Amino acid sequence: MIVVRMPPSPTGPLHLGTARAALFNYLYAKKNNGKIVFRWEDTDKERSKKEFEVAILEGLKWLGMDFEKESEKIYRQSENADFHAEWLKKLWEKNKIFPCFLTPAELDALRKDAAQKKINFVFWSPTREEDKAILQKRMDSGEKYVWRLKVPKDRNIIFQDLIRGKVEVNTNTLGDFVIARSDGSVLYPLANVLDDMQQGITHVLRGEDGISNTPKQILLFEAIGTKVPEYGHIPLVLDQKKRKLSKRNVDPSVCVLIPDFRAEGFVPEGVVNGLAFLGWNPKTTEEIFSLEELEKIFDLKNVNPGAAQYDFEKMKWFNVQWMRKMPLEKLIAYYNKFTGSEFTADVHGKVFEEAREKAKTLEEITPELEYLIKDPGCNPQKLLNEKMKIDTSLIKIVMADIYKMLEGIDVSDFNRERIREESVKRIETLGLKNGQYLWPFRVALSNNEKSSPPFVIAEIVGKEEAMRRIKRTVNN
Repeated sequence: MIVVRMPPSPTGPLHLGTARAALFNYLYAKKNNGKIVFRWEDTDKERSKKEFEVAILEGLKWLGMDFEKESEKIYRQSENADFHAEWLKKLWEKNKIFPCFLTPAELDALRKDAAQKKINFVFWSPTREEDKAILQKRMDSGEKYVWRLKVPKDRNIIFQDLIRGKVEVNTNTLGDFVIARSDGSVLYPLANVLDDMQQGITHVLRGEDGISNTPKQILLFEAIGTKVPEYGHIPLVLDQKKRKLSKRNVDPSVCVLIPDFRAEGFVPEGVVNGLAFLGWNPKTTEEIFSLEELEKIFDLKNVNPGAAQYDFEKMKWFNVQWMRKMPLEKLIAYYNKFTGSEFTADVHGKVFEEAREKAKTLEEITPELEYLIKDPGCNPQKLLNEKMKIDTSLIKIVMADIYKMLEGIDVSDFNRERIREESVKRIETLGLKNGQYLWPFRVALSNNEKSSPPFVIAEIVGKEEAMRRIKRTVNN
């Protein structure tokens, strides 16, 4: 069985890149009837916060991925210290690791020397072949040291990346790397390997920035004597300047954190759809997919190995498509939760049908509701339009005619098609341009220079309210 893992560090809010990695792992597991392991990599005690844990899980759940249900339990790397220490001891007993006593100052001197000679610094420890009894004696005497893996020299590490294809790294570029401190606390490469082994991880899908650790971790799996999982490295997400996407480097109005999307009024379906298309493509012209549909068609072969460039306008586009596509009841439920309102489809269905055609986010629905549900008031100055040659005298003629026209339509026939039809007749009879009639008609109903067509507003608010709003402009 395929077993993937989602191992975020609870050191900050849920980033778009982390959410995308979670999504790709989730989809890969679902597509292959696999399992998902959720693990907090919380060994950075100073930066790891409980509030970040809550926010990350909540954000993933909002996107449709409930990892608390998907994972048989929530693991913590910090709770696995005894297991890490046990294996550190075993690796020492198996002569796979050794203590290195070089001081930081001595290492810095070696780095500077390599820099002066213009050669890459690769460290091979002088104690790697030292007699084990002598090394143990030095440790027992209290000398400071770190644990390093005894890396085989001049060996090609080759693995078939699930996304990038064949990757080959020679161990002469790695040297004897550090895997633990003298107090027994292991560093990321070994902690990751031990946790993955213990939790039965078969496939590691992670960001491309983790690929430099992969050859090291393959060597660690081999040193332990267990099967190496398959690796797939998801391409980075870049900003418009082709830098790694960061909240610090983009315009404040651009959403990078999942909480930003929620605060701006995005619907989760739109965000998930947009995340999936960051570096992945179904190889068809279709772009709109629900999470359930993505579970069926997701294929790692369709992940582009090149970096994905983030386009916030495209994310907005996905959001618009989903706001218009989803059942009206669901949209209203999202809006109610977003605003704390209590609208219903039975009473406010027509209003939301119209509002969602103009709004790009849940937040943008609000100004549409203000004139479709509530009385927006009336500012006579907004009726005037110099460009269309709409002055006060024309306003009086037009508004009186609109009132009479609406009055003549029976309540049973008071709909947008009939109102449009009658308006066209009146425009022709008065010898006016369309804008000279429709501009004041629309503004009188909405008190807004940008709104839905007047026929639509009139139908939604009803004959009595439409006539009341027109009448006050006649009186003014």
